Amino acid sequence: MNNLLSVKQVAFILRVHPLTVRRYIKSKKLKAVKVGGNVRVEESALENFHKDVETPDQQPRIFKTNRLMDKQFTQEDPLLRLMGRGAGLVLEGK
Repeated sequence: MNNLLSVKQVAFILRVHPLTVRRYIKSKKLKAVKVGGNVRVEESALENFHKDVETPDQQPRIFKTNRLMDKQFTQEDPLLRLMGRGAGLVLEGK
């Protein structure tokens, strides 16, 4: 007889959230049985599921550079025209 795994155990094995496992079960992608009011997944069903589903290669996120960071500050910049605390800031080289 195959071992029966809980949703939490399956989530740990697949490295996903338990709700994701429940979605797989609901959409019939992962076969599960109900035992005593608890949802259980057979180990063989998990192996078949793992073979069928390809995990996408995770590529690092590439963030767009913020154009404001590339901007050079000048005396006309509103930030430098602020009055009050920090008003004594002076641009270097001017």
